[in-house]
Amino acid sequence: MKITIFIVTLLVILMPIGWFAASDSEMLHLTPIIDEVSPLYMGVIPFIQADKLREQTQPVGDYLAYRIGRPVRLITVPDYESLARLLELGKIHIAWFSHASLEKLRRNRDWQVVCRPVQYNSVLYNGQIIVRDDSPYQSVHDLRGRRFAYVDRFSGSGFYFPNLLFAAEGIRPLEFFSNVEFSQSHRSSLLGVMEGRYDAAAVFSSELVSEGSKGLRVIARTGPIPNDPLVVRSDMGSELKSQIEKAMLTMHEDEKGIACLKSLKVLRGTTKYVAESEVQALLKKSTSPDQPAADR
Repeated sequence: MKITIFIVTLLVILMPIGWFAASDSEMLHLTPIIDEVSPLYMGVIPFIQADKLREQTQPVGDYLAYRIGRPVRLITVPDYESLARLLELGKIHIAWFSHASLEKLRRNRDWQVVCRPVQYNSVLYNGQIIVRDDSPYQSVHDLRGRRFAYVDRFSGSGFYFPNLLFAAEGIRPLEFFSNVEFSQSHRSSLLGVMEGRYDAAAVFSSELVSEGSKGLRVIARTGPIPNDPLVVRSDMGSELKSQIEKAMLTMHEDEKGIACLKSLKVLRGTTKYVAESEVQALLKKSTSPDQPAADR
């Protein structure tokens, strides 16, 4: 009995020696793995060409990575519905929505707006109804029986707020216009009007649009719309959420942040980011009692 116990004990001791004497390739599997800091994924839809999109969004990701000490990877998502789904599943951690898409897709989801950009000295902007400069149209009522272009159903300035404007004017778009199309981008709508494929279109007002708007004219403007929000899930760790919020809201006070904003100012007119409470207070103040407010 004692001899049996001795043999079993000896085998237990010698087995690992044979294991570790295996080939080098097998030994690699036994090397302890040290976890790297996991990256945060920032989701955005391709509202402009891919190279320009990265040029406009990557600086924010790089700056956040610098401030919070974690890699931030940019993920391009085909549409806002996919963006919402990935945020809900935790596949992305930070997401840029349009104001209208956020309100339509948020529903009962536990999301939190971290900040919004100040662009061209404002956190609010307006949608515009544009026509060719050489056209006879002077108001939206002159567009009866004409061809009209929206951007997409989740665009604030390219669909949602223009429809509020039309409703206030007693216009039912599907009955009023001879043809309604979704161009899928503001620039496509601009080009469509310039090339004569559309008689009018709903687009957003900014220097980005103005760059290519020679030969176009604005015949109507929507009420104020908040700039695009940066969103996280509310159940994100409080420390990480606080780090992201602090980094974004103090970007204009930090040397690297100022360098980041310098390029963003040229590209999108962005000079800083402000808290959601400040935006909502300004929106409430700027909306008259008889004007439809942004869908909060």
